[in-house]
Amino acid sequence: MIKITGLYKSISKKGDTFLSGKTIDGVKYFVFKNNKKKDNHPDYNLYMEDNDTNPQKPKIETTDDFLNQQVDSDDDLPF
Repeated sequence: MIKITGLYKSISKKGDTFLSGKTIDGVKYFVFKNNKKKDNHPDYNLYMEDNDTNPQKPKIETTDDFLNQQVDSDDDLPF
């Protein structure tokens, strides 16, 4: 088996317990109990965040990212 992500237990505004997690590529997943089930329906439903309606925010460059950049010695310095 390959681990995809860890899941965290949370409580919704309605008081229902659910699981959620995020993969390395930033996609969020949610697991909710299927309350409207029959014998042939699953016990839980897995949902993936819809990135079309919730686009990911661009990564903000941190100081560490800036300091770790490679600098070419041939670059003209602006000062």
